[in-house]
Amino acid sequence: MTLHVWDRTEVASGNSARRRAMWAVVLVVVVALVVAAVVLGVRRNAHQGEALDPQNPGREGAQALASVLRDRGVEVDVVRSEDDLLESPVAAGTTVLVTRTGELSDQTAATLAEHASGADRLVLVQPDRFLLLALDLPVETGGQSAAPETVTAGCTIDGLATGDRVRPSPRTYVPTGPGPTSCFRHTDSFELVSVPPAAGQPEVLVMGNGDVFANSTITEEDHAGIALRLLGRGDRVVWYVPSALDISDEDTTPTSEIPKALWPLTFLSVFALLVLMLWRGRRFGPLVTEPLPAVVKAIETTQSRGRLYRRARDTERAGTVLRARTAKRLAAYLGLPLGAAPATVARAAAAATGRDPQAVVALFTDPPPTTEAALVALANDLTDLEKEVRRA
Repeated sequence: MTLHVWDRTEVASGNSARRRAMWAVVLVVVVALVVAAVVLGVRRNAHQGEALDPQNPGREGAQALASVLRDRGVEVDVVRSEDDLLESPVAAGTTVLVTRTGELSDQTAATLAEHASGADRLVLVQPDRFLLLALDLPVETGGQSAAPETVTAGCTIDGLATGDRVRPSPRTYVPTGPGPTSCFRHTDSFELVSVPPAAGQPEVLVMGNGDVFANSTITEEDHAGIALRLLGRGDRVVWYVPSALDISDEDTTPTSEIPKALWPLTFLSVFALLVLMLWRGRRFGPLVTEPLPAVVKAIETTQSRGRLYRRARDTERAGTVLRARTAKRLAAYLGLPLGAAPATVARAAAAATGRDPQAVVALFTDPPPTTEAALVALANDLTDLEKEVRRA
């Protein structure tokens, strides 16, 4: 029989590992719960900011209309993808309402038209020219035109009376052939065009006025009655909110005319620009001093200029230069401004040295010397004065 003695170090190490594993599991669970809560919250609120969405209670949403339709016994089936649309049955007595029509491609629009062929009515809210062409509707988009404060229908279709009034909308349409009924006339375009049913196609309402369905404006004018009569004529409404996720790379969209190579070329251009900036903006290393080809001492320069003055016998200029340089040095030493007048400098120098002020002023203001002897005397006097000032 053997007796196994547990090492305390091994026991402590094992407990520590189990605690770390337990905390890791707890952390993973907490992170998973947080991520799930965030995803659910985002998905729940994803549609609350979209215009004319049946689940949006905001001003731009259409939740009020959906609720009233349900209260009046109309089944409202909200579908948000192409698959959901295909799973939702469409038959007689069904009205298909499509908002966010700008999210339809040529292919998804064809699927919509085929699936809604058995409906009583297809309502397109603010479709653009691309969708009108994709569905081959005899309707063209209209231009901007002035309109009064209210617009009267001026037509009769099922769910719409001649005297119904709405707030004007800037989105208008124009029928391009005989057959459609146009309502809510502006100057030369209409807010609503009704395309009569044909073989394999229900009645299509092209509506430019989305305010009729919006929460914030549905109570204005005859908006509520118009919306309920247009959509509630049957017992079921399929409210289709297209999703951009249904559009594949091969689909035709309004932006398909943009070359597909545009974005790669843009990215490549930006990358090339960054590389060029890095190349041209590189550091060239520390500065390097280079020996000058010749070094001329200051005294040699001064002596050379003196010889030039002597050769030219220009004693007046030499005397003027000596006075100016001496006045500049004395002004700096006496704390006077650099631009001080020679007479001011002379009086300050006289006060510092105790000399006769008039004699010192004359040293700077008398006529320049005309002979070399006078120039030498002037130079000596200026040198003596400067030495006395520095010693004072």
